[in-house]
Amino acid sequence: MAQKKFIGLIGCGYWGKNLARDLNSFGVLSSVSDKNPKAINLVGKISKNIKFTTDYKKILKDESISSIVIATPAKTHYKLVRAALIEKKNVFVEKPLCLKYSDGKKLLLLSKKNNVKLMVGHLMLYHPAYIKMKESINKGQIGKVRYIYSNRLALGKLRKEEDVLWSFAPHDISMILDLVSEKLINVKAFGAKYLNNKVADTTVTLLKFRNKIKSHIFVSWLHPYKDQRLVVVGEKGMIVFADVLSNEKKLVLYNHKVGWVKNFPLVQKAEGKKILFNYNAEPLKLECKAFIDWVTKGKTPASNVEEGLSVLKVLELAKKDLINW
Repeated sequence: MAQKKFIGLIGCGYWGKNLARDLNSFGVLSSVSDKNPKAINLVGKISKNIKFTTDYKKILKDESISSIVIATPAKTHYKLVRAALIEKKNVFVEKPLCLKYSDGKKLLLLSKKNNVKLMVGHLMLYHPAYIKMKESINKGQIGKVRYIYSNRLALGKLRKEEDVLWSFAPHDISMILDLVSEKLINVKAFGAKYLNNKVADTTVTLLKFRNKIKSHIFVSWLHPYKDQRLVVVGEKGMIVFADVLSNEKKLVLYNHKVGWVKNFPLVQKAEGKKILFNYNAEPLKLECKAFIDWVTKGKTPASNVEEGLSVLKVLELAKKDLINW
């Protein structure tokens, strides 16, 4: 029996075309909307059976479509998500959920009122290497976690409305909040505006949790090469998740130990390193499947609206505190 096509996609540009491809691979993509009529060529290359329109409202009014995926600029998220929820559609929106925490809470309440599902695209929570990293930490492989830091650096893609904090940092914030799973008690942020006096091009965000774990997140779109790295430092070892490296090198355990022995600092540097995982699954496809499974089977995904709100709160606190260098 053929899979029912119950999903409509709004936005088929830089990232939306990837969502279109993966949603279509599951046989669930019915229609695509994009204000650029040339996007029909991208859709046609994916499948001749996907309907296309430049008017997203036609998708929202289509009774055969129960669920909407939104991949448009962040400034449009609140308006589009709200419109879809009003039509009682399930929604999967790319990060961030929206640009204001207060608006995010309104969307949460509206989704509950209309008894529909709302998921946020925090892709890294579905990454097989990240899932293995979390599993290894929870099993005590590096002992008690002391500190977490991340780099998300690249040359572009520049934005005019949202700064690099909102564009790059949500992925790392989502992973750190998920790993620590503890109350956040302090947020500090520093940034610099080099190209536009309205948006920061580089930021460093500091997070402090009630269990004394601290972390920092460095993001920049003015970096000569791509670097996406999450490092967790524990009492008995350290784990590095480097998404830019090849599959067999993405997740590595170092058994280095640092501590005090008879009032003297001691570094015990272990020989070699251990490859924790070698995978070939595609994170975006797994994320799409999580949304499909939530709608069809009721299986709650890692990035439901509550998780999306927790990330949004950190972003808003960081933006409010952001000190220009």
